[in-house]
Amino acid sequence: MISKLMEMFKEKELGEFEVEIKEGDTSQLKLRMANHSSGYQVPNSAPLPAPNPEVHSPSPQLEETQSEKSGLVSSEMVGTVYLKQSPEAPTPFVQVGQSVKEGDTILIIEAMKTMNFIGAPHAGTVRKVMVDDGEPVQFGSELMIID
Repeated sequence: MISKLMEMFKEKELGEFEVEIKEGDTSQLKLRMANHSSGYQVPNSAPLPAPNPEVHSPSPQLEETQSEKSGLVSSEMVGTVYLKQSPEAPTPFVQVGQSVKEGDTILIIEAMKTMNFIGAPHAGTVRKVMVDDGEPVQFGSELMIID
């Protein structure tokens, strides 16, 4: 049982996990695990100077065509993106080339321990998936292109 709990702890990349089994008034087993590598560590350093505003022209490699931008699906929240129903699921919700209907679940964003199922904003074909499973995303992060 403990080895299964440890596997789940590693798979889910939990920051901290505690199990206590009691029988009557005494503890029979108490297990506490911490995975400090899964959390973001803030480095101790002096504040950085304010950046000077500079105007950069976009490089040709980073420019996207207008048709790609029109079908862009962006994150509406900060969290962690999951492309599959569960870590054990064999396939993601959607794959490149797959047709989707409006409202079909295309991914999950976990925010504050809540799983938010994200639906396709419109019917179309998945042209590009721009995030990896388990990747942190910010508000406005580009997730995928559906046209």
